[in-house]
Formats: sequence, structure tokens, C-alpha cells
Amino acid sequence: MDSNQPANLSSYDPNSKYLPSETEIQTSIEFEKSLEDQDLLKPEALHKTTSDFSALNKYVVLSPTEIDAEAQAWKNGTPLPEKTLTSEELKARYEAKITQMNAFYGNALTDIPKLSTLQLNNLRSNSYIGIFAYSHLQEYFSDLPQQEKEIIEKNLNWLVNLRKAAIDEMAQRGISK
Repeated sequence: MDSNQPANLSSYDPNSKYLPSETEIQTSIEFEKSLEDQDLLKPEALHKTTSDFSALNKYVVLSPTEIDAEAQAWKNGTPLPEKTLTSEELKARYEAKITQMNAFYGNALTDIPKLSTLQLNNLRSNSYIGIFAYSHLQEYFSDLPQQEKEIIEKNLNWLVNLRKAAIDEMAQRGISK
């Protein structure tokens, strides 16, 4: 019998090893308290966080010449209309974000066996904080465009997979939470 499993196998949940540790729970409580103290968990603040995410995805980067022209127009009292992305440009931006995210997290997942114990611990805890943040924001995602919801869901799945992989690697090395 595996010494890591309780004697009563009927009550053993093999996924319980992925639950947050006592330290992670305590840290998330402190983190949540800090956010509350800064009024960042109020509905208005959470809504602003998601709308800022959406605005950032649609932000058009201006060239130095365009910035100068816009500044001059403001100075003259005739601001230029806000630049927007076409639907094709926005779609390309979302696809690029997903490609970049998949490459980043895919590399991180591949590198897990090479990480030190401290790095594994940090990865496990940081991915938990990301999952924790998602839990606070998820009801505000309903107003986002579908592509942004997909990016967030893919990010959440990556965080869960990274957390599981870090915990599995630690278990394989004989390191407990």
C-alpha cells in the first residue's frame, strides 16, 4: 500500500493533493484582506478591472509621429478621433495573444522537471493566486467579448495545469506541500 494514501481508501480523493495548502489558504486570506482594504473587491472595482482588460486588448499603439499629431491636435483644441482596430485586426490580436500565451505556458510546463524546489513551490503558489483571482472576477466576465472570455478560460486552464504539474513533480521528488 502507498504510504502517502490513508488507510481508508474509500474516502481518499486522489485529487485532494491539488487543493490549496494551509499556507496558500492563509496567504489568499491575507491577499483578500489587502484587496478589501484597498476597496479593490467592490463590484465597481472588479467591473473596472475586467473593462480595463478589455480596453487594453483593443488599445491601438500609436507611432511617435501619430502621438505628436494627436498632441498637436489637442493643443489646437481639435482632438483627433480615437483610433480603433478593425474586426480583422482585433481577431488577429486575439489570435496572437492566444499563440503567445500557449507558447509561454507550454514552455513553462516543459521546464517543470528542471525547476528547483523553491521554483516549483513558487509556481504552485502563484498559479493558485491566479485561480483565486479568477474566482473573484468570473461573474464580471459576462460583459466581455467572446474572444476575451476564451483567452481568460484558456489562461485559467493553463494555470490549473501548471499547478497540477508542479504538485505532481514535487510528489515525484518526495516533497510534500
